[in-house]
Amino acid sequence: MSYIFTVTETDEDVWEPALAVGQLFMGGVDALSSRILKTPSGLHDVTGDWVQMDTRLYGEFVTAALRRRGRTGHPEMIKLMDGLLPVMVMLADKSGATVTASTPTERVYLEWARDEDRVLQGHVVEMGDGTVVVR
Repeated sequence: MSYIFTVTETDEDVWEPALAVGQLFMGGVDALSSRILKTPSGLHDVTGDWVQMDTRLYGEFVTAALRRRGRTGHPEMIKLMDGLLPVMVMLADKSGATVTASTPTERVYLEWARDEDRVLQGHVVEMGDGTVVVR
């Protein structure tokens, strides 16, 4: 059994992870949306295994999450977001949602998140002098 993510505007299925993967992803998105960012995610869970996506709202949500990730210095928040945000970016890319990076840190993070070998590369860190490194 799988979880199905469908773009509302086109009725196109863009991601079909295993049920437990979809449930874990949606749990993280729901927490980030309602408790941290306090903004709609653009993902509407229709039946518990089928999600309809509003790509405009979803793009805005992922952009807000990217900005939040770039502003935090809390190591556990960084690790938690680094588990969820790359999957959010992948889904945005698959669905055609627009994610906008407005700082060098955000641009480097998007490159890192889109790199399939990112797990081997470490985490994106902004240094005190404004430079951005991957550790």
